[in-house]
Amino acid sequence: MPPAIDDFPIAPPILIKDTPRPRRLMTLKDARAYVDEAMRLGHPAPWREVWHRLKSVATADEAVEAIGDLRELLAEEDLLLPSGRPS
Repeated sequence: MPPAIDDFPIAPPILIKDTPRPRRLMTLKDARAYVDEAMRLGHPAPWREVWHRLKSVATADEAVEAIGDLRELLAEEDLLLPSGRPS
């Protein structure tokens, strides 16, 4: 059995505008936790769709697609920071 899909690495990591400092998502587990928090705050349909995609990931290919969807959503919401940004 392959390693836990939760540990699937996000490369490059996703950097999100957050307070007091940017948040870095480095694994699928990090991405799921971030979207879980966002869902509790009540986000619209696109967030729910990404949440369901992240929750149902079973393979590396599905993880890559779901992470790509999250990256796109964050960019659309102006929450994504360039990955090369100095801390």
